[in-house]
Amino acid sequence: MCRVRAKNGAANFSAMRKYALEMLKKQDDKISLKRRRKKCGRNIDYLLKVFKES
Repeated sequence: MCRVRAKNGAANFSAMRKYALEMLKKQDDKISLKRRRKKCGRNIDYLLKVFKES
């Protein structure tokens, strides 16, 4: 659970989270969204690949 509470922080963080999920959904590999999220957390090269293809 995220505890962003200052002014527009919650709205800003929500927008960033939604953007990141959209980038993960656009990937053309055959793994689930849950596994893509975990892979981004473990593999910096995969994370960079996800955000470079935007």
